Amino acid sequence: MSNLKDLNQTYSSMRLVALAAVGLAIVTMVVSGGLVFHAYGVVGQRVYVVGNGGSTAMALAESPEDHTEYEMRNLVRTFALNMFGHDQYTFKNNLNTALPLIDDMGGRLLYDGFKKGAVLDNYIKFGARTTASVDSIVLDTNTLPVKGRLYIRQKAFIGDRQSKSMPMGMSFELTNTHRSNFNPFGLMITRFNYIPYNPEASEKEKRILQAQKDRDDAQLQQAKVEAEEAQKEAAQ
Repeated sequence: MSNLKDLNQTYSSMRLVALAAVGLAIVTMVVSGGLVFHAYGVVGQRVYVVGNGGSTAMALAESPEDHTEYEMRNLVRTFALNMFGHDQYTFKNNLNTALPLIDDMGGRLLYDGFKKGAVLDNYIKFGARTTASVDSIVLDTNTLPVKGRLYIRQKAFIGDRQSKSMPMGMSFELTNTHRSNFNPFGLMITRFNYIPYNPEASEKEKRILQAQKDRDDAQLQQAKVEAEEAQKEAAQ
């Protein structure tokens, strides 16, 4: 009985290692589609949380000069960090901050891609989270409406494990809108779409992922050895 118990424990260890790898792969695929699950209700009903630094002024910008390039970049950065980075606890609030900054068409484009991944369910199931970092924001302020491109990297985490960063490129235009508590910038992201972006992983990320792979390989090898020893003991 003791040998069988040891064997079961060994197989359980191997299964946990495998499940962790599968779980991370699932979350990584989910992240590729983006992150919304509850977003349909948010986009349709437009129920938002007032963000910090909001303005109650209802002034309609009359010319591009009413918006500084800093303000434009801040809008895009706020959108990107909230739309593509959260966990099960911050998911809804982050979307409530991001969605007022993009038009309905763009919001639904994101939603349709994200819904397929059941993101919130995976957050809860795997205890996962995602982070986003902005590589660059490129703006052409000589055009009207202003055209831009956004380049970010997104990572998924399960416990202390992380996925390879997923680069995403996006094109968009910025159009004038009313300032409000929900959108204090007086600008809105429109004509949103994904574009190719394939940068090299940083050396730091490569080292982290290699160390993680070495650790996983060692754990799997140890689990195999323990399984073989348990089998031999059970056969005696």
